[in-house]
Order: sequence, then C-alpha cells, then structure tokens
Amino acid sequence: MSETDPGYFSVESPFEALLDPIEHDQLWLSEDALTAAMPKAFALMAQVTDLEGHCLPLLKGLEKHAKALAEYLSIQSQKIDLVLQQQLAQDPNAHYRGRGHQFGGSGVSVILDQPVDVGQALSLRLFLPHAQVAVFAHGEVSQVTELAEGMQVAIAFTAIRESDQDRLVRASLQIQQKLLRERAERRRSGEA
Repeated sequence: MSETDPGYFSVESPFEALLDPIEHDQLWLSEDALTAAMPKAFALMAQVTDLEGHCLPLLKGLEKHAKALAEYLSIQSQKIDLVLQQQLAQDPNAHYRGRGHQFGGSGVSVILDQPVDVGQALSLRLFLPHAQVAVFAHGEVSQVTELAEGMQVAIAFTAIRESDQDRLVRASLQIQQKLLRERAERRRSGEA
C-alpha cells in the first residue's frame, strides 16, 4: 500500500485489536518485509488462510458432485480458523488491547483505555471472529478522539498484505450487505 492509494469503504462492527508501538521506519514495509516481521504464529495463520484461499475454488467444483463433503471441509476450515484466532488473540504481551469500532481496507478505528499520540507508528493484530479474519499490519494513528468509554483512535494502514486487505474489504462488504438486507426487511415488516 502506498501513500497515494485511495481509501476503501469501512463499516462499523466490533472486533478485537492488539497494538504495539513500532519505529517510524517500519511504517512503509514491502509485503515481503511485513511478512518477515509477522509474529511466527501469525505467519502460520497467514499461510493456512492463503492455502485455504487457493483450495476454495476446488471445493466449489466439488460441490456439484459431493456437496456434503465440500460443506464438511468448509466447516472444518472455519473451526481451525476460529481456534487459531482465539489463540492469537490471547497474547498477554500486547502493549495496547483495543475494542474494534470500525474497519475497512484502508484502516481501522479502535477504542483504547490508554492515550496514544497522532502520528504514533503501530503494529496491529486484528481479529474479526464473525468473518473468520485475522490480519497483521502496520499503521499510523491519524486521529484521536476522547470518548466517555476511552480514546477512539483512527489508524491508517501503511503496510498490509494484499490478501489481508482483500479479506477486510470482503468482510466489510458482507457486513454492509447484511445490514442493508436487515433494513429492507424492517421496511417490509413496517409496510405490511
């Protein structure tokens, strides 16, 4: 991702975030350098997720002939993702533990109990269990707003793997689609 990349759509949805301060020279890493900087457990999760992404089209082809098998394998994959995410989210060494407020392909907004400064460089570990997404990225604090429940911190991604950015974009669009369906259903129920 570069400084000239356009912004992506984002959506409000809860998630977990673990954040650690990093040096400013680590903000704009290449995808290979970011992958090398990942904690080992996250690198394993990324490899598993990438492998699943390559195998998913094969599973879709199996559905015609063995729909039950494809569904079973998909459920097993989801279970593995959830277990790995739960393990990764338990890291007691994270400097900040945030409650996710909003996410998208360009960045996130989290609620923190501790203050941070605008311009702070951070390493981010994001967990969206409802979408089976775990992402490692680097970002910079772009805005801090004081709220009753803590500090709302907007963080713009400066280094994120393309496949992880795609997962965040898909997850945000799926949530938006669900919200639109719910709104349409409420309108139909109100008109009936």
